[in-house]
This record gives sequence, C-alpha cells and structure tokens, in this order.
Amino acid sequence: MIISNDFELRRFIPNVMSTVEGEGSLYEKIEPYMGLVEASLSDIFIGPEMLANPRSMPEALRNAASVYVANEAFRMAVPSLDLVLTPNGFGIVNNQNVVPASKERIERLMFSLAQMRDKAVSTMVIALADIDGYAETPQGEWFSSSLFLPLAGHLSGLVDPEKPMWDEYLRIRNIAEPLENEAADEFISPELMTRLRAAPFEKGSGYARLAGRVRRVIARAIPGAPLDKRALTDLVNFIRENPDKYPEWHASRTAGLFDPPVFGNDKKSSGYWF
Repeated sequence: MIISNDFELRRFIPNVMSTVEGEGSLYEKIEPYMGLVEASLSDIFIGPEMLANPRSMPEALRNAASVYVANEAFRMAVPSLDLVLTPNGFGIVNNQNVVPASKERIERLMFSLAQMRDKAVSTMVIALADIDGYAETPQGEWFSSSLFLPLAGHLSGLVDPEKPMWDEYLRIRNIAEPLENEAADEFISPELMTRLRAAPFEKGSGYARLAGRVRRVIARAIPGAPLDKRALTDLVNFIRENPDKYPEWHASRTAGLFDPPVFGNDKKSSGYWF
C-alpha cells in the first residue's frame, strides 16, 4: 500500500487525536477504505504498475497520491468512526471528555477532506503529465481525450465552489464532450482536436496556446450558450494563415469546408459568359 502504517497516515491528516492504550489505531480503523481508494487511484490516475512500486514515483507524485488516499479514505470512514454495533442496534461511542461534533461541523470536515483530495488530484495530474509515455497509458488516454483537466486554470468560472471540485470536473467534462466534438467536426477538425487535447502531456508543445484558445471558446458554451462560431471561424483563419503549422488540420477533410472550389468559366458550359 502507498501508506503502510499509522505514522505515515497521520502525516497527511491533520488534527487527529492520539490513540489511547487499548484503542485501535487510526490506520486500523480506515485501512479497509484505503484499499478501496487505492483501487480508484490505480484505475483513474496512476495504473497498477506504479501503485505496486510507489517508491519509484517522483516525490511530488507520491506525496500527492498519499494525500489523496489518506483524505479520501478518512472522508469515507467518517460516518462510521463513532458508531458501534450492539445487540440492540447501532450506538454512538460516548466519551465524557470530548463533546460530540455538530452536523454542520461534520459536513465542513467532509467538505474540507474533499478539498484536500481534489488539490491532490490537481497536483497528481501535473506530475503525471511530466512522465514520458503517460499519455499512452489507459489512464493518460482518458485524461487526454478532453480539453479540460481537473486544474483550476481549466475550470475557472465553471465550477460550483460549494461542491467538490472532482465532482464538478466530471460534470463539466461530460457537458464539454459534445461541444468539443461539434467544434472539431465543423471547424477545428477531429485530427487537430486530438492533438490539442494531448498538448498538456507533451513537453514544450507548440499546440498548447491554441488548445487554450479553443478551450475558452468551449467554456463559454458550457453554461448552455451556443458555440461561438464567429470565434471558431477566427481560429480557423488563424490556422489557415499559418500553413507551416498544424498539419493535422491542413490535411483534414474539415479544411475542405473552408477551401471552396474556384469557379472556372468553361466555354462548353451552358452558363459561359464573355
């Protein structure tokens, strides 16, 4: 496991009281949840090979992954941490030295843990983008199939600050997908759109700036507005003015939509004129 003992776990979860003699450690209490969270960490972000050898990860990635696992596992465990099953049903652990937390405080704690998890997600994505070949992994292919990543710069003005960022990211990504495809089919071309989506995972990519411009056009349509086709046409004109760049577009069928055939005044045509 990426976190292997109680000491490591407590590094990533602040304000947790020390256990007393005879009490199970925090690690023992949430270890089952950590297994579930590590499965999602592997499936969504890093893959099973990296998870199997966490010491091989870059330090920034390993720390972020640990924060992700610790806070998400603790968040999942919180509702049951003070509950015990008795012969008469569930009861609440009673300690006269500690005042029970209010519902509002628990909700704030849960949201705070989700925020810590989501900050770790952003850090992980940035670190993973620097790993050669990550975009070719199943996890990298999923992230590079959208113009939007779970980063503050990509989601600014689109997320509800009262909701967890990761949940909002998934919502925005689902809304953006058909908009991106429409822009690709009618303006940008599917071939160039694929390159733009992968730009964050290519070091020094010459496509990053154009990807940002297209993303901003898509972002303006996410609240429900139609795509700004004037802005997309301006982007196409920019691409056409740079014939040595963006070969994916110039070789695409979409480019033909903006290159109408030249009229020829054929003498054999019924519409021939002098």
